[in-house]
Amino acid sequence: EAYNQTQQRNQVQRIVQSFSADELDPTTPGNWQRANDLGVELAEKLYPDYQTAVYTHIDGQNHVLHNHIIVNKVNLETGHKLRERPGEAVERARQINDRLAEREHWQVITPVREHQSKTEQDLTKKGQYSYMHDLRSRIDSVMADTSVSDFKTLSERLTKSKVNVSIRGQNVSYAFLDANHKQRRARGKRLGADYDKEAILSELERRNSEQEQQLDREDQSRATELVRDTKQADTALNQRERETESRKPTVEYREQGIDRLTSASCAVRRKQQEINDRGSHAEQICQRIRPAVRTIAEGLQRFTDGLQRFTKQVSRFIDDRLTLLKRLTAMNERHDQQVKEQKLKELTKLNEPKPTQQPTQHRQNYGYDRGGPSL
Repeated sequence: EAYNQTQQRNQVQRIVQSFSADELDPTTPGNWQRANDLGVELAEKLYPDYQTAVYTHIDGQNHVLHNHIIVNKVNLETGHKLRERPGEAVERARQINDRLAEREHWQVITPVREHQSKTEQDLTKKGQYSYMHDLRSRIDSVMADTSVSDFKTLSERLTKSKVNVSIRGQNVSYAFLDANHKQRRARGKRLGADYDKEAILSELERRNSEQEQQLDREDQSRATELVRDTKQADTALNQRERETESRKPTVEYREQGIDRLTSASCAVRRKQQEINDRGSHAEQICQRIRPAVRTIAEGLQRFTDGLQRFTKQVSRFIDDRLTLLKRLTAMNERHDQQVKEQKLKELTKLNEPKPTQQPTQHRQNYGYDRGGPSL
């Protein structure tokens, strides 16, 4: 009322957040406060600029812990009312609640897909074959493999399952030969929200990003391990050298001849052994470094290939635009030339001298009587 927002009946947003018994046992009083804290956290993440109230209950048919989150749709600072497109509130609440579940190491519930058509529902109830269900199963089987992280791989895997996928504008289309040997085609949105272009490409992009992050972490781990091993090797060599120096005899040999020769020979053998040990350790370090260097080189090669493809696409785009510009320029020049010629013809026609009219001479006929009969 303070902000004159009473025209619409719906004044609040209501969200129900439930917890299964294996997540928060309702028979444990300590879990009641835990459930309420999670509800408050969800409300603050969803609507930080709006008033919210969180009520925790254990009533209901299944007697599980659940929260009723009530959101005041009027912002008390700006006076504006919360407006969201259809389905946006549910999608945002599900995404944030899924992140909370992942943090607590709970199972993330699979989103509910769009409802089946009436025909498909009837076929399912009767236990008969549905080509839509068959198509979904083939796509699900391919997407279940987390190594599928780009559209090219997805297309190749689906082709092996005898499904052809293609992107047309804002839609993705699937075509296959069903169990009755009939050619079928369906758009992703018709199959369900999980199968449309945006959902498929988003999932593939997420997987690709996770794989790249995993590779970066592995490379960093290998590099850290190599640095640690190198430092340990250097420390061991320095310690060995210090021990060698400390063990040198402090008494001068009085014996000459063969004794001095024997001592020099021993020193040479020790130094040779140290050189061999260092060479062996260096070889081990090289063997450990090779995979990391190979991974980095492969990453650089992928980046270079991608950059070359992008450069070719840009070059083709520029060539196409230049060709189009040349055609438009030629058309404009021909049009201008035609206009000039037409104007020149009109100007020439206007400047031509008009022909002078000769005075009309009236010719008088005279009849002569030649003696013939008169008519």
